[in-house]
Amino acid sequence: MRKTGFAIIFLSLILFSQAYSSHALERNAQKLDSLNLPHDVSIHLFAREVPRARHMAFDDQGALFLSQAKEGKVVALPDSDKNGEADKKVLIIENRDIPHGLAFIQLEEGYYLYIAEETQVIRLKRLAKPFKYGKPETIIANIPDGGHFTRTLKIKNNKLYLSVGSSCNVCIEKDPLRAAISRFNLDGSGREIFAQGLRNSVGIEFSPYTGELWGVNNGRDRLGDDHPREELNIIKQGKHYGWPYCYESKFFDEDFGRSFDCTKTEIPAYTFTAHMAPLGLAFYQKGTLPKQYNHSVFIAFHGSWNRSVPAGYKVVRLKLDAKGNILSHEDFISGWLRKSGAPDGRPVDIEQSPEGDLYLSDDYLGVGYRITKKKQTSNE
Repeated sequence: MRKTGFAIIFLSLILFSQAYSSHALERNAQKLDSLNLPHDVSIHLFAREVPRARHMAFDDQGALFLSQAKEGKVVALPDSDKNGEADKKVLIIENRDIPHGLAFIQLEEGYYLYIAEETQVIRLKRLAKPFKYGKPETIIANIPDGGHFTRTLKIKNNKLYLSVGSSCNVCIEKDPLRAAISRFNLDGSGREIFAQGLRNSVGIEFSPYTGELWGVNNGRDRLGDDHPREELNIIKQGKHYGWPYCYESKFFDEDFGRSFDCTKTEIPAYTFTAHMAPLGLAFYQKGTLPKQYNHSVFIAFHGSWNRSVPAGYKVVRLKLDAKGNILSHEDFISGWLRKSGAPDGRPVDIEQSPEGDLYLSDDYLGVGYRITKKKQTSNE
């Protein structure tokens, strides 16, 4: 009887969770029209029922690939008829260990999809278009697990850049891979620590203006509502960005005394309200959005858990000049946070498509959004 009772309770919890998720998705679909966004921009559901949707990348065919980290999957979401909605979900790989960061590269021996998992980086060779891939090959092993468990990767000039977050809220790490960005050859050899002191830089991207690596960083928790401010850094080789010793332009973290020379750490390129959890960023020089959005960086803020007044749950636009320098910032899309403090969605990653639209993932509802120029009606 006891086992039967537990089974009934367990089944009831599953059914409740599914019903809640379905209700939340339906509520969010209805709520899209009430999001706060510019009058000349529209947002639509591109893909539904992709639980734990995280990072995205477009392949050479223009198809969107999406990692479902805690589901252990990577899927392709083709839109063959170009109607603004995914035609289907194509399973690329499953039963993996928190697949997260995605990147594509054409090598002499073929076209590859690189996937950053919690403890390793694998790559899959494409055997045939559109979506037939071979068995995974491990190229980087023994990445430390635990703590911040997502891994992000980018490829530039035949080098792989891997971001690994800290094992803790605040501590001195023993493994140099942690709270750092490392660089490798594309076969996994030649490991070097590129930059340190980055507690959890989930979103990293190379600037099309300067070629430099930019990254958002999640600061430590439990220092109150307003500290430390979230950071955008220009990440340079050999530099230290402060964690766990310093924060907010070289203020000392009293938990570790004053034994570290914080004057040698890098100052953030820009800062935002504390605990908003920036996770994804995309450079946007020009595309299908109205011209006024040219020269921007769009940042997805997942939202806070460590504030008495919740913050984040939105997409922010950094205005740039024609050379890629930061001028100012403004909210681009907000409204996923209800007045009660409960979320109606949690943005994760943002990417520009080859056609020039923006795509946004949401791991709270398990959906993908497409952001476009608003079509004018005859009354406008």
